[in-house]
Amino acid sequence: MNKITRSIQILLGVFLFCIHYTTVAQTLNQPVVSSGATSICDNTGTTDFPVDISYTTAVFNNDNQFIIELSDASGSFANPSTVKNLATLISTPVNNYNQLFNFTYNIQLPPGTFGKNYKIRVRTTSPERSTESASFEAYHDMVQNSELGIADANNKEEFTLCPGESREVFLSTTVIGEYLWYKENGAVDILLATTTEPKFTITEAGRYYVLIDYGGCGTRSSRLLIVSGISTADAQIDSPSIVEICSTDTYTFKSKINNPSYTYEWYLDGVLKQSSNSNEYTTPDAGQFGKYTLKIITGTASDDCTTTSNEVELKQKTTASFTINTVNPGESVWLECETRQIEITDAPSGTTIQWYRNDTAIPGADQFILSIGEPGEYYAVVTDPSSSSSCPATVKSEVFSIYSLKEFKAEIRIQDANHKECESTTAKLVIVGVKALVNENSNEYDLTAEQLSASSPQLVQYQWYKDGVAIPTGGTANEYDVNSYLDNGEYDLEVSTCGSGTIKTKLPDPNRITVKLGAPLPKIKSKPNSNSLCPKGTITYSIEDGLVPGFTYEWFKDGGTTAVATNVVDFDVDSIGEYVLKMTGFGCERSIDPINVVLFDESVVEVTPSVKVVLNQGQTVTVTASGGESYVWHEGQDDSGTVLSTNETLDVNALGFYTVVVSVGSCSVVKTIEVVEQDDQIIVPNIVTPNQDGINDTWQISNRYAFQPTVTIQLYNSNGKEILNTTDYQNNWPTESLGNQRVFYYKIIRDDILIKAGTISVLD
Repeated sequence: MNKITRSIQILLGVFLFCIHYTTVAQTLNQPVVSSGATSICDNTGTTDFPVDISYTTAVFNNDNQFIIELSDASGSFANPSTVKNLATLISTPVNNYNQLFNFTYNIQLPPGTFGKNYKIRVRTTSPERSTESASFEAYHDMVQNSELGIADANNKEEFTLCPGESREVFLSTTVIGEYLWYKENGAVDILLATTTEPKFTITEAGRYYVLIDYGGCGTRSSRLLIVSGISTADAQIDSPSIVEICSTDTYTFKSKINNPSYTYEWYLDGVLKQSSNSNEYTTPDAGQFGKYTLKIITGTASDDCTTTSNEVELKQKTTASFTINTVNPGESVWLECETRQIEITDAPSGTTIQWYRNDTAIPGADQFILSIGEPGEYYAVVTDPSSSSSCPATVKSEVFSIYSLKEFKAEIRIQDANHKECESTTAKLVIVGVKALVNENSNEYDLTAEQLSASSPQLVQYQWYKDGVAIPTGGTANEYDVNSYLDNGEYDLEVSTCGSGTIKTKLPDPNRITVKLGAPLPKIKSKPNSNSLCPKGTITYSIEDGLVPGFTYEWFKDGGTTAVATNVVDFDVDSIGEYVLKMTGFGCERSIDPINVVLFDESVVEVTPSVKVVLNQGQTVTVTASGGESYVWHEGQDDSGTVLSTNETLDVNALGFYTVVVSVGSCSVVKTIEVVEQDDQIIVPNIVTPNQDGINDTWQISNRYAFQPTVTIQLYNSNGKEILNTTDYQNNWPTESLGNQRVFYYKIIRDDILIKAGTISVLD
């Protein structure tokens, strides 16, 4: 009974504790932002806004933290990536937030805050509690009127749109917000679009601005974007497509649009006649007929836009009864000191001729031929005498466009296409061509053959330069010869005109030519006259003509980068290796072919066609030895026989043995040659028994094929891999163990023709 009573007491105590804990649990109240304001307007980007935080019932644990957070613009805390942590409050003895029950903390809006439904959330960590504020508008760092500008991608707040062009423009901010794009339109401006991103695409000229909607905080206006431009319809000549006037009348063309900031260019048959800010052009009273177009240029520099009108044709009211011929009209360049004649033909007798320069009549110029002495646009007008005097019919010649020279443009090259830098010993510099640049346009023009060849006076003059200094002798012709490596350098050409108004033009840097001629490579002789070195001997290599002043001579061994000898006429070699002589100077480096010095022994002495020579009846064979300095041929198997020859070759016509002694300095090698008759062996053996018993140890074939420099022997193993390919076969295969291989294949080839083929079996 006592135990039951005791249990009931314990349970009752636990129950009462739970009731007490529930009764004293903390309650977070809804936070109040900025005294309950519905709009938080941050004009500076650093404004403090109070958040009132309160709770009831009980204090928080000592390790508790208060966390103040800002939602996304829609008031949601669902996406952690869009929730901003504004503050984390940790209690201290001075500010013990866990026991204050009611306190205020100032926050600042984070950058990019722009919207109408933000909320503040307050969270605690010990124990965990949270509560959200009422919705409010919030705008961080609000701009002032005219603070923001609108510009294109090139940061231009004024530009020109060409017809049909569109361009994206940007407000000078990166904040995602609410932007109202307007175009001025008299009393009532037009709302074009509302965007969240601060950018928009415009398609026509006008004055644009943006209103930034800050909701309850008001609106702000950007600076104006001014876009100029005209339509194709506005860029037209205000005239019919065909206009007829008398030949002595003028006519005034007018553009449909008039803006003094525009440039108006009037063209007759593609030739510019007037460029100005006036939208009118009055023709002269002669040479005025043809097809006119107008180009209107809006904007400036790289932002300009050119719009071209349709053609308007200006015609005569009356037509002449004849035609004339213009001799060689068109474009050309006039040179100082030049006198030239221009001409028309086929004008009937009784007609009146009047020549014009730049649309102005030339006094007394009334003949078929006109001599001119200055640039300009020339043409002749021939009047039909049978037409009415009040409205005469005329015929205009084609135009002679004679341009004034601005500068020359020339190119030079070395004439010889096979010229090799630092190897060729001479070079002829020639002019590839001379062109003219003129003052009237940006085109290039060829000079005529007559202009280039004129000598009295010389219209085109030349001066050659070397390394920036004029060449006094022979330097004024249209070509220049460089004849020595001593004249290596950079060559330039100056082209000029004659007369007091001389125009001189040098070549631009890329067109100049650097000439590098070489001196002849040195001739090398050796003593002894061989590249085979006797043991403990010396070979001396000498430069036959000595050292050329201005050059450095360096000997290198085995590809090394450090010279083993420098500037010596005689170079002594006492060790084998590969030697190269480099000759450096006057901007060039050349090398002789490598000299391979080898040790003098039997391996360097060769006898051809073979050490066993097959001699047919009545035949003479020349045997040649090489690899030494001197040669002595003896009859017999040693050097005690009769001397038959003391040079490299020996002609033999008899069977037997011959011995050659090949010497270099004090060293010598002796080789014996056997001359045999051709055997009568026909069958190529197909069995080899390399057991070293002296019988059939090697593959012995007829000397028709063995010892023959023109016969190739090829052997293959059973897998088809080539194991031997040689001429002058010595009947000595195999020279090493064949392992377990038992079958081989052979080919015998003479003069690239297969004459024998088969198999060889290897037996034990």
